[in-house]
Amino acid sequence: MNVLEVDLHKLTVSDPFLGQYQQLVRDVVIPYQWDALNDRIPEAEPSHAIENFRIAAGQQTGDFYGMVFQDSDVAKWLEAVAWSLCQKPDPALEKTADEVIELVAAAQCDDGYLNTYFTAKAPQERWSNLAECHELYCAGHLIEAGVAFFQATGKRRLL
Repeated sequence: MNVLEVDLHKLTVSDPFLGQYQQLVRDVVIPYQWDALNDRIPEAEPSHAIENFRIAAGQQTGDFYGMVFQDSDVAKWLEAVAWSLCQKPDPALEKTADEVIELVAAAQCDDGYLNTYFTAKAPQERWSNLAECHELYCAGHLIEAGVAFFQATGKRRLL
């Protein structure tokens, strides 16, 4: 069996049922998630995800807030943006993603380590509980986002 790579920039979903969901994700879900990551949804519990990256990057003072796996929400948002950009380029959305990627890069430690919970709250506990502390889970989502963003834009910054 041969597996062929599909150029996602040329892939078109013509089915109206599935197409409506692609449009919904692009036009409603991604912007809503961005607002949620930035604590702009009044009826939702604050995510603090973007704020955690600012704290870990030293751009803001404060305490880490959220679950130990909070970073994965940012990575999953970046991946969703990437796949959306393959379907329909959006310079403003791509610029926002580029800014988030720069923030993520700024939060990375000198030794390459990247996880806002352990950087901002418990640096002495890095890699101490792989079964429950989601460091590999968060890293995996970030790697997937980096690959998707590269495939969508050709930009290597998140790789």
